[in-house]
Amino acid sequence: MGHEIAHVQQKHHLKVLQQQQLVNLGSQAMSRKLKGEEAIQKVIGSGAEVMARGLDKSAEFEADRMGVVLAARAGYDAFGLATVLQDLGTSVKDADSVALLFKTHPHPDERLSALSDAMGERFDDVKAGKTLPERLVRLR
Repeated sequence: MGHEIAHVQQKHHLKVLQQQQLVNLGSQAMSRKLKGEEAIQKVIGSGAEVMARGLDKSAEFEADRMGVVLAARAGYDAFGLATVLQDLGTSVKDADSVALLFKTHPHPDERLSALSDAMGERFDDVKAGKTLPERLVRLR
C-alpha cells in the first residue's frame, strides 16, 4: 500500500500522462511530415513507447523506496515489500499471470537489488509490524 501511496504523493501517473501527451504531439507532427514512410513512423511509435516505459521504471524504484519508509512509519513490517518482490520473482516462471506487471514495472530481482541498495542496514533494528489484532482497537 505504501508503494501506491508514494506514486500518488509524487504524482507519477500525472507526470507520465503529461510526458505521453508531449511525445504523442511530437509523433503526430513528425508523422504528418513523413506521410507514407511507414518504417520511420514505426520507429517513432516504438521510441515513444520505450520513453514512456523508461519513465515508469524510475518512478517504480522511487515508489518502492518511499513505500518502505511509509510502511515502517505506520508500524508495518519494513521488509514486507521485499518479501512480496521475492514471491513475484519466483512467479516469473508462470509468465502469463504476471505479464502485464512486467510491461510497466522492472523485474522483481532488479527492484529488490535497488531496494537493497537504498535500504542497506537502516531497517534492521526496526521491529516487525504489529499483527492485525494489535492494530485494531475493539470498541465496547
